[in-house]
Amino acid sequence: MNVFRRFLYYPERLAQGAPLPPHASDATEVRMATTDGETIHGLWWPPRAGRPVLLYFHGNAGHVFDWALVRGELAPLDVGLLLIDYRGYGKSTGAPTEAGIYADADAAMAWLDEAGFSPKDIVVLGKSLGGGAATEMARRHPVMGLVLESTFTSISAVAKHLLPMLPVGSLIPDRFASADKLCDIESPVFVIHGDRDSLIPVSEGRALHDAAGPHKDLWLVRNADHNDVAWVAGAEYGRRIREWLDGL
Repeated sequence: MNVFRRFLYYPERLAQGAPLPPHASDATEVRMATTDGETIHGLWWPPRAGRPVLLYFHGNAGHVFDWALVRGELAPLDVGLLLIDYRGYGKSTGAPTEAGIYADADAAMAWLDEAGFSPKDIVVLGKSLGGGAATEMARRHPVMGLVLESTFTSISAVAKHLLPMLPVGSLIPDRFASADKLCDIESPVFVIHGDRDSLIPVSEGRALHDAAGPHKDLWLVRNADHNDVAWVAGAEYGRRIREWLDGL
């Protein structure tokens, strides 16, 4: 892996035969092929008739067995859920790069299409690093909506915040320039950010909201840091996203 990508990606592997954890025992393990020959692993909870699907792109560490805990946080939405691991994470093959993660996300969209779901049936949600994948999918596909949680305008912006004295942002080959893409997205956008985020400053969330088109909402979660937005928000987390979703 490129030395600078080591600052960006923290993949954790799972043995191919590792069983589902108890909190995801009702999920179905799925696999999908990318156009460049990798195999992506995910967890699938189908929706009930007439409800949409949430395609969830997680942050830069862990794997879907860990991230499956978001199923409980998202339960009030009453949606189906597809949660995938990027290449190099969990049971997925390969090694992560920006272009590769977009190919993984496209494979997930293709899998949902084959399962009978059009882009208008799909809401994409990106958490932290996953915001880059979610934004790119909303740019490529006319999805029902885009949710950006605790994410950034670009990798270089985050690098400037974390390492202001070093030109690290210009050396990392992956950009994830989400803010530059939002003007091309016609789907409604909901930006969620903790107002005390110590990793990706709240100014990044505000800037994403400013860059989005006319159909946009912003929720700054009071006293929330980077990884605890849903926990700090409590029941309001599911309620607020459900209200936005039902209004689409």
